[in-house]
Amino acid sequence: MHVSGVICEFNPFHSGHAYLLSRMRELAGEDGLVVCAMSGRFVQRGEAAFADPYLRAETALAGGADLVVELPFPWSAGSAEHFAAAGVEILTKLGVDSLVFGSERGDLTLLSAAAEAVDSPLFGGTYADMCNAGMGTATAYAEAVRWVCSTPLPEGFPDSNELLGIAYLRALKMAQAAHGFAPEAHTVTRLGAGYNTDTLTEGEYPSATALRALIREAACDPVALEAILEGTMPAESLSVLLESVRRDEAPLEGGRLMEFFHTYYRLQSPVDLEKYAEWGGGIASHICRRAKEEATAEGFFTSLRTRQFTDARLRRALLFGVLGVTESDLRVMPAYTTLLAANSRGRAYLKEWRKTHREDGSFAVVTKPADTPEGRQRELGELGDSLFTLCFPAPRPAGDMMKRSPVIYP
Repeated sequence: MHVSGVICEFNPFHSGHAYLLSRMRELAGEDGLVVCAMSGRFVQRGEAAFADPYLRAETALAGGADLVVELPFPWSAGSAEHFAAAGVEILTKLGVDSLVFGSERGDLTLLSAAAEAVDSPLFGGTYADMCNAGMGTATAYAEAVRWVCSTPLPEGFPDSNELLGIAYLRALKMAQAAHGFAPEAHTVTRLGAGYNTDTLTEGEYPSATALRALIREAACDPVALEAILEGTMPAESLSVLLESVRRDEAPLEGGRLMEFFHTYYRLQSPVDLEKYAEWGGGIASHICRRAKEEATAEGFFTSLRTRQFTDARLRRALLFGVLGVTESDLRVMPAYTTLLAANSRGRAYLKEWRKTHREDGSFAVVTKPADTPEGRQRELGELGDSLFTLCFPAPRPAGDMMKRSPVIYP
């Protein structure tokens, strides 16, 4: 059986994602399998996902996936490097043959050349020099790639999606070195609206950013929401989403945590925070000073934005500082993943995988979160859950997500 895998967020799942899964199905073949390693409670933007992972996994199952497992916290909220490394590790351990990801140009040759540039001894110093010259970190990274790369790169390359693709290729190389095996990379040209586009265009694949805004705006009227979202995602996936909105289970509001962050960092010392992931380079002093100077939570986050620190970097820092996530936590690979959703084909594959790996205690697929192994990964997962459950339309007790069971389709 050929197994195609994707590292994803589905925040929310939409027609562009369904197109990617259809291409994965073509690659896997009629008897193959489509596996998703999907962010759980928090996403790479450093904020709570717009809906709980089981709901998002079900929309993916309805849209063409066979098996959805969790890319757990803290890696799900990590930078591209950590997000990609953990996702590739999970898919490699699950025996995935092909890693499929979207990119603006769909050009694996360009992405491979850029990945080699990042691994060059010249890259680190070039990137640091550009940051020290006042260039924002994201811009500096892309410019350093262009400067060091021996292959001429087109204007605008790499953008945010392509930077993630570069991280995937580097993670595949590391997995190959560590395990003697890694999935083969396949990239699909991304179609439709840009990643951060905040409006919908008729006949065009939507952006998740625009969908999140519309869902939050129209959630109070499910009938109107259904009309707005028609055609933006497969009908079965839309039905799953709308039912959750009617039950007042979505959308979540991650911004609700900002008041807590504002208060917490008013009370902290920058020196005590520098040991946490994303807190270097002056960000600790910046955040603590702004927390004290700004009177409101809204003003606090707005005041944090600078050319040097992206919104995603700031959100990750705020989250990691509260939960005590260190760089060491992110560099250790996941010891387990949690099953979120599966159909009959996915269950059959997982059953056989478990038989084959019964004696291998280095990695596990857990069916119920309450059964996860003791250790740092579980500790951080439970801490993250304590924040995530506050973001539901009706906040839930800490540990609520630990009681869930996977979504099973026939």
